Amino acid sequence: MKAFDDCCSVQITEKHYGEHDSRPDLYGVLIPGKRGRLLGTLYTAAGDGLHPCVVLLHGIPGVERNLDLAQYLRCSGFHVLTFHYSGSWGSDGDYSLEHDLEDAETALDFVLHDTEHGFDTSRIYAVGHSLGGFVCGQLTARRSEVKAGVLLMPCDIGRAAQLERENREAYHVITDVLEESAQWLHGTSGEALLREAKENETRFSLASAAASLAQKPLLCCTGSLDRYTPDQYFCAPLRKAVREAGGTQLAYVSYPTDHFFADYRLTVARNVADFLTSVDRRSA
Repeated sequence: MKAFDDCCSVQITEKHYGEHDSRPDLYGVLIPGKRGRLLGTLYTAAGDGLHPCVVLLHGIPGVERNLDLAQYLRCSGFHVLTFHYSGSWGSDGDYSLEHDLEDAETALDFVLHDTEHGFDTSRIYAVGHSLGGFVCGQLTARRSEVKAGVLLMPCDIGRAAQLERENREAYHVITDVLEESAQWLHGTSGEALLREAKENETRFSLASAAASLAQKPLLCCTGSLDRYTPDQYFCAPLRKAVREAGGTQLAYVSYPTDHFFADYRLTVARNVADFLTSVDRRSA
């Protein structure tokens, strides 16, 4: 399925490097943050010189990290940095939605100031899944250094109050996820997260960032079998807002799959790599 125009059709084949100075590699990184250390993983692409970078943002609580996507993007020539938000999976501090946004900017700043791993800081992109799609959209809107964003089954948590008015069943799915996820997180509860989302309805809503997002290439991927973040309540309002803001660079594709695109992993990875490679080549 072609997700956008000018598709590069990235073809991935495994290349073996042997004892080579510019092999692909993996690093555990501790990123200094506002609440202590963020535990991160950096996948570095093979080859000499500087490389474009993807900041990969997982959802709540971080069980699905999309590391197969990280590997695929690395094979496509991108360095990929992924990390755990404050209060999750060993990262210091307490978890909150606001902290998620702050932590994403902290991770971006790590990339911008690093002199060891060969980041091309003029070619930085963001990819986020589920609640990470919310973080990705906000980061892409707020920071000029992020040149494009990819939202995978995005959970626009700023729409929680609106969702309660639109569809109570869909709303309860989200509240159940927050309640269950909080059991894995430090310093929060499902009730606290829901209250934070509602209190920040306007500021957190991705539609409120549409004017900024309209200025950048975006790819939004949804699933027709996704019961957690159905398109009509999450990605569709964003697409509408971006169009109304004059945006013409938002690509959209829907797959006949679930929230975790369990049977479309390679297809989604190829389309994400195609999209980012296409954007990267145009901006190089």
